[in-house]
Amino acid sequence: MTRIAPSRSLRLRLTALATLAITVTVALATAVLVFSVVRAVRSNVTTTLGAYADSVARSGSDGTWPRPLPPAPGGLGAWAQVVDTSGSVVAATANVAGQQARYTVPVNSTTPQRTAAAEQSDERVIAQRYVSGHTPVVIYAGGSTELLSLLTSDIQGRLLYVLPLGLAGAVGLSWLLIGRTLRPVERIRAEAAEITASDLHRRIPEPVSNDEIGRLTRTLNSMLARLESSATRQRRFLADASHELRTPLAAVRTSLEVGLAHPDRAPWPELAERAVTETTRLQRLVDQLLLLARADDDTLLTRRAPLDLTALTTATIDAAPSRIPIRLDAPHPVVLLGDGDQLTRLIRNLLDNADHHARHCVTVTVTTEKSGTAVLTVADDGPGIPPEARERIFDRFVRLQSARARKPGQSTGTGLGLSIARDIATAHDGTLTVAPAHPGDKGDEDGPGAAFTLRLPSPTPPQ
Repeated sequence: MTRIAPSRSLRLRLTALATLAITVTVALATAVLVFSVVRAVRSNVTTTLGAYADSVARSGSDGTWPRPLPPAPGGLGAWAQVVDTSGSVVAATANVAGQQARYTVPVNSTTPQRTAAAEQSDERVIAQRYVSGHTPVVIYAGGSTELLSLLTSDIQGRLLYVLPLGLAGAVGLSWLLIGRTLRPVERIRAEAAEITASDLHRRIPEPVSNDEIGRLTRTLNSMLARLESSATRQRRFLADASHELRTPLAAVRTSLEVGLAHPDRAPWPELAERAVTETTRLQRLVDQLLLLARADDDTLLTRRAPLDLTALTTATIDAAPSRIPIRLDAPHPVVLLGDGDQLTRLIRNLLDNADHHARHCVTVTVTTEKSGTAVLTVADDGPGIPPEARERIFDRFVRLQSARARKPGQSTGTGLGLSIARDIATAHDGTLTVAPAHPGDKGDEDGPGAAFTLRLPSPTPPQ
């Protein structure tokens, strides 16, 4: 059993996905922004402290240090200490005057380490080694990171109400835009829901744009056109099949009703012979209809095997009854892959058609073209086929006016033979066409005739 998922609005799902995408994007962008700002502020503080340490070093380049040391420019609240190799403070700014060394630098290191004299607060400190006169010293410059903390807190505080408002606006805008985008889809759905089997001629209005909605609309209209064509062919097929089946059934029923009405005077042998004839015709029609159904389902071919088209044609000619002499021109074997039963049916249908219309002779030719294609031609010297009807004769239940006249000893066909022949050719990846047998003999009293040409792919090279 197919389980149907609960109904959910596509608009709601797209809005949820858009909200999720916007949230993730904004969160990543915010994180990158905060990280960049904090990193930039820290870098600026470090650069400022380094420049301040350099200015302090220049003030004591002659070995004497001003007391107190000059304060940091810009009112940063920074402090500085000059410490000699013994750890004694040589000079300091006024804000740390009288204090012991707040930091120390281990040997072979540039990272300051806090001492007991340092206050327990967050601050940024750098240490730079200099030589004042002939005495090596270390200048420590530090500043509070309170400004950085205030900046971070301010950013976070603003984001707490800016981000929700922005996300709410984005969700609302996404809901409106997605609804506007899906509005044509809803119109297409409503229009398609109103189209039933009785009005397949209706079409969905196509937009002028070539976007996904426009392509979807054109695809649906193309599908409706195919469905309409298929339904029309099916209705015509059912009507024609019903008519063709009704004729032999009516003939059999009439014969039996005549015999039953006058059982003592009825010509029973003649009635039985007529019933057998019509029953045979009925059986042949049913077989043809079943074959056409298989062709529609693409199950016409059950197997493919190597076979000789020349030998197959010869055997079919020998087994087929014909009122007209058949001349065979097949100089060499022509091997191909195909279904022998179906190809035999195709050749027999072409021979039956030629025998029905020919006047004096039917010519059958089997050969190959340079491209390796097997070619079978069945030509007759009958009245020929008008150019406007050379494709229509391959439609189902189509019989030209000349074919409806019943000749002595002949029965009227069903109009399915040539259609079945073309279906078999198509199933073998081949073609079946018709052309005048004598296109240059327009003044010939026998007429141009008709030549049916079958072309099938052959795996063997031409001889």
